[in-house]
Amino acid sequence: MQSVVDTNLQRQIEDALKRAEFKKVLYLYDETGHKRLIGVFNKKRASQIKKYFRSQNLINRITEFDIRTTEPDSTF
Repeated sequence: MQSVVDTNLQRQIEDALKRAEFKKVLYLYDETGHKRLIGVFNKKRASQIKKYFRSQNLINRITEFDIRTTEPDSTF
């Protein structure tokens, strides 16, 4: 019985990996050094957001990470 549950979970994981896309996670550091999540975005939208922060002279406060996820893009 245990193997049936594990097989079902493995199938769900494999299906999720097939749907997953590479995206960027953006964080903004405030004046006190605390990291705040901006959101999860596709690469094109992330570059637009970074361009916006560059125009506001805040680009040195932005960090980004590459992830693979099935989550939809965040709103900005």
